[in-house]
Amino acid sequence: MTAGVAAPAPQAPSGAPVQPPANPASRRSMSNKAISNLLLTVFGVLFLLPMVWLVLASLDANATWSVEIPHLTGANFAAALSGSDLQSLINSIILSGVSTAIATVCGALAAYALSRRRIPWKGPLLLIVLFLTGVPLAILIIPIFELFSDLGWLSILPCALFLAVTTLPFEIYLIKNFIDAVPQDLEEAARMERAGTMQILLKVIGPLAMPGIAAAAIFGFVTAWGSFLIPLVLITSPNQQPGSIAIFGFIGAAHVQYGNIAAFSLIYAVPIFLLYAISSRLFRGGFVLSGAVRG
Repeated sequence: MTAGVAAPAPQAPSGAPVQPPANPASRRSMSNKAISNLLLTVFGVLFLLPMVWLVLASLDANATWSVEIPHLTGANFAAALSGSDLQSLINSIILSGVSTAIATVCGALAAYALSRRRIPWKGPLLLIVLFLTGVPLAILIIPIFELFSDLGWLSILPCALFLAVTTLPFEIYLIKNFIDAVPQDLEEAARMERAGTMQILLKVIGPLAMPGIAAAAIFGFVTAWGSFLIPLVLITSPNQQPGSIAIFGFIGAAHVQYGNIAAFSLIYAVPIFLLYAISSRLFRGGFVLSGAVRG
């Protein structure tokens, strides 16, 4: 071999696949992905354990705070669906239903006016509406209690009205964004056909903005369904207390009814699951405009 001439590189055997050189960046990416998956698994298990406890404890005759094999019984569900506990579930449906209906109807009307009408100081007004979504209810509950007490309104329906007012700013802002996306040509075409404002709202704007209206209604219902402080302060009659307060009735000074708490909690969560399941088809296709504009 001549001095100064590099030796030729060894050739791979014929037919053998050529392996690319190891890439440090790819190895780093794989290790980061493994760590991320491990953390997600840990968080998933931590989230799943309370749900597993709810299911097992609801079927356990001797339920405790720990996760264990249950002594199967249906007495916990029977107790949760009888007497004052059943009435509290009915009260929750009334409270959330009335609050959602008031907030959604008023929110849709206000959102349409803010979207389509020329209102003085509309920009600052929208900023005020957006600001009101972040006002904590704790600073309002004492003066509201004094006002409702003077008016004799410490019952379930006035409480539903107040819950509707608390969710109204966010619902207005949410519905307005969907109404803004509806082309005004559709509304003008309807007016050319001599349609009134309510007809336009019900037959043109309403169907096209339905995903936003449904999302606002779900938000209002879930907020009212899980509300605890407001019904506790504004509803004085034990017969009108909702389920969010009735759950604490299972916690006594000397004994905690873990099985009844678990069974009632599962039943209390059913309407929310059903609501999302029924309304999911409204969001499956996203926001889709249908119809045509007459030329």
